[in-house]
This record gives sequence, C-alpha cells and structure tokens, in this order.
Amino acid sequence: MSDKGDISIRIEIFGVGNVEGVIIRHLGPISADIILSKMPFVLRGRFSFGSKNYWTLPIGIRKGPDSKAMRNVEKGDIVYSPKTDELIILLETIEMPNKVNKIGKITANIEFFQKATNGLNTKVSIIK
Repeated sequence: MSDKGDISIRIEIFGVGNVEGVIIRHLGPISADIILSKMPFVLRGRFSFGSKNYWTLPIGIRKGPDSKAMRNVEKGDIVYSPKTDELIILLETIEMPNKVNKIGKITANIEFFQKATNGLNTKVSIIK
C-alpha cells in the first residue's frame, strides 16, 4: 500500500470531536494495509459489552491473526481483532479475550471516546 511506516489518521466521532492517531505498518502490515485501503470509511461504533474499555468498529475484512498477535494491549492502542472482525481502539490497558493484531496508536484526544454513546457514526480517514 504505502512505503511509509507511519500513516497519520483522523477518527471523527460525529457530534463529539476528532481523535488523531497513527497506523504503524510494521506492527501488522497485512491487516494495516487492508484497513488503509478501505479508508475513508464511516461505521457505527460502540463500546465493549458492559464497560467502556474499548470502542469497536465492525470493519469486515476477515483477516486472520498475524505472527505478532497478542492479548495484552495498552490504553491508546489501535488493534484489529480477527475473531470478531473489528477495528478496536483501547481506552484502558487490558488483556483481550482473543489474540489481536496491533496496528497503531492514538496520539491525541482519546478522552473524546468517553463522551460518545453506542451507535454513533465514526469516520476513519487518512490525514494527507
């Protein structure tokens, strides 16, 4: 997709604000490239069931786990979950129930996710 290792992205939570992040391709190059090729996209986001540990977007790429897949993730990580086929933004440091492919990191305004409600449209796009 791109020769660059880090690609800046904007996540617009409609009615709340813009969150900035970066896709770090070397962490999960195949997952990252597939997600980058779909950008820009608008999906309905929601919190994990019963908590506000992470914000999920049903991406629909059906890519399996990569060799660096992990369960332990940190606040601000952007990951792809092959089991649930979702792009996930972590709002807390947790251990995921399934292995996930880490593909990036939130760099600014992560607190905007706490102001969001389930079902809000969320636009993810590359910053040029």
